[in-house]
Amino acid sequence: MSALHDPDRRRFSFALATAGLVGAAALGGQPRLAHAQPKVGDPVVLPSVTTIEGKTLPASQWRGKVLIVEKFATWCPFCKVMNPKIEKLLQRERSRGLEVLALSIDRNPAEVPKYMQQHGYTFHAAMWTPEWEKALGDVKGLPIFWIIGRDGKLKQIESGELLDEDVAEFARWL
Repeated sequence: MSALHDPDRRRFSFALATAGLVGAAALGGQPRLAHAQPKVGDPVVLPSVTTIEGKTLPASQWRGKVLIVEKFATWCPFCKVMNPKIEKLLQRERSRGLEVLALSIDRNPAEVPKYMQQHGYTFHAAMWTPEWEKALGDVKGLPIFWIIGRDGKLKQIESGELLDEDVAEFARWL
C-alpha cells in the first residue's frame, strides 16, 4: 500500500496538521490552510484548463475518459524519468479513452513548451493553478499522479518514480 493510501498515516498527518494549526493560533501566527486531497473513490470536480499553447479545455473534455493528471516540473529528475513512460502509455492506450494532463509547477512558464517540444511529448500540458490545487489538494513531492476514472471519481494516487509495470497498470482503469 502506498504511503498516500495508508489510513493510519493520514490520521497521524491530520493530527500533526491540527496540532500545527492550534500551535500557530496560540502563538498569534496565521496558519496556512491547505486544500484537502481527495481520497480514492471521491468524485473530483475538475476545472477548465488553459494549455501551454493557449487553448482552453473545458472540464467536459475529460468526461467519459480516464484522465491521468500529473503534477511535475521541467527540472525534476524523477519527472524526466517518468514522462517517457507516461507518453508510451498514452500512445498505447489513447484509442481506448486515455488522456494525460501534465500540470507544471515551474516558476517560468516559458520553460514548459520548450521541455514538451524537446522531448516530443503529445500529452496536454498546462500550469498548476490554485483551481487545480483546490481540486486535487496541496500534495508535496514530484511527480504526483492522480488517475480519474470515466465516472469522474479518483481511482488511484501515486507519487515519485514508478516502475514500467506500475505505469502500465494505470490502464486497468480503462
